[in-house]
Amino acid sequence: MNAMNNPYTLVFGQPPIEIIHRTAQVERIVSEFNSPRPANYINLITGVRGSGKTVFITQIADTLKTKDNWIVVNLNPQRDMLVSLAAKLDSDKSLHKLFSEAQINLQAFGIGLSIKGVPPISDIEEALKKMLESIKKQKKRVLVTIDEATNSKEMRIFASTYQIFLRERLPIFLIMTGLHKEIDRLRNARGMTFLERAPRTVLLPLNQNQIIENYMHTLQVSQAEASILAQQTKGYSFAFQTIGYFVYENRDNLSKALDDAKEYLYIFAYEKIWSELSARDKQVTLAAAKVPSGEIIKMRNILGYSSNQFNPYRDRLLKAGILVSPRNGILKFALPWFDEYAITRSEQEEY
Repeated sequence: MNAMNNPYTLVFGQPPIEIIHRTAQVERIVSEFNSPRPANYINLITGVRGSGKTVFITQIADTLKTKDNWIVVNLNPQRDMLVSLAAKLDSDKSLHKLFSEAQINLQAFGIGLSIKGVPPISDIEEALKKMLESIKKQKKRVLVTIDEATNSKEMRIFASTYQIFLRERLPIFLIMTGLHKEIDRLRNARGMTFLERAPRTVLLPLNQNQIIENYMHTLQVSQAEASILAQQTKGYSFAFQTIGYFVYENRDNLSKALDDAKEYLYIFAYEKIWSELSARDKQVTLAAAKVPSGEIIKMRNILGYSSNQFNPYRDRLLKAGILVSPRNGILKFALPWFDEYAITRSEQEEY
């Protein structure tokens, strides 16, 4: 098959043609934000690298874009986010007219045209407040999406101002994605206590039945073959794309396609995930890899850890999306072949 026509993608963040929708999780957030009196204006989306965070917030943004009362703005967390928000709101034709009528002069920030007889607003927070008040009068709402948020100066400034807007009951909603540790760092930063109360959505594994149906239809494989391929993904979004991609390219040799997919995951996903683990986290991960049964007590015996010593690392790896706990006393790997990767990588580091 022609790679140019391959419906699966190997690129992080690029919207693929073939998508397994997390419908229930998307609808829950959309419904909450659409409520006449929303209980929450924020949602923090976390998941391991390659879990589909970008696709997930894109689905939410695309859903709300279809509503006449929503304006959706995507912000780059590496830039001056307050000025970017003002510029993007003003670039909306209907809003630009609204702001002009409200005599909101944004010339001090290099945005829009000057308004005769109206001095420019010099404070970006005040400018955004006036813009959001005008939007509120029109019974509209603003959704801001931020992908891969970190505990940066720009992010902290934006979050602090956003907190002020919430206190003043302005109609601005926020969805941020990020790795668990990055979101935690931001939440624990000075002045960010309001984020501690914000709902957090941990992305669930993709539905196995939907993966099977997708592979049967798109790859033209049997149900038995599709079932084997789906099990190999473990519901990990990037594995769904990677396995689909290589099977599409090598339909006649599923074994080779799976080997190619495994190698690709090792290099382009797991290498980065592994590098971000602490030395102790790596030791615990390796111990888990050496216990196929998943029994925690056996992992602790390998490490010589008490329960109290082991638990903090277990919790961190669970939150990071590397391990899952299907039942009490058991840990399994959430990512396909990561146990094999951990053993191989540890041997390389020792050598």
